[in-house]
Amino acid sequence: EQGMLMINPQEFDLRSCVEDCAETFRIQAEEAGKTFLEEISLKNSWVSGDPLRINQILNNLLSNALKFTDKGDTISISVNQLSEGDYGKYKFVIKDTGIGMSAEFLPHLFDPYVRETRFSSRQITGTGLGMTITKSLVVQMNGEISAKSKLGEGTVFTIILPFAAGKSA
Repeated sequence: EQGMLMINPQEFDLRSCVEDCAETFRIQAEEAGKTFLEEISLKNSWVSGDPLRINQILNNLLSNALKFTDKGDTISISVNQLSEGDYGKYKFVIKDTGIGMSAEFLPHLFDPYVRETRFSSRQITGTGLGMTITKSLVVQMNGEISAKSKLGEGTVFTIILPFAAGKSA
């Protein structure tokens, strides 16, 4: 309600977290005749962060990618570790070849209750808060989120998150 959701840091395996989340969407994509690609490149998979909130962010972005793509389109997720040390930076990229967003709408993507209004033939469900919540979570985790999109070509979300190195192996 106030834009703040609790972040509960704990040690977890980031690779397993992403793979488990992606698996659900891989199955849905295949059933819908879409291609689902996944690439994870991590030197340190064990991090300290909130796996529930990471899951929430990825679920929202992958769910939207599925919703706004058609049969034959491609959805991909990649996770790469950018730096190491006590704190590492991790880059998440969720990309689709779907319907994309207009240049006019893109600056309002993270505004509450705002939606692209040009979808007349699609039944789009939801509250219009998913992207607002996603951005709020990323910011609360001291991260950054950006989106690039072109009508008829798809959308790319890039998230950079810092995680403290985990102690588990």
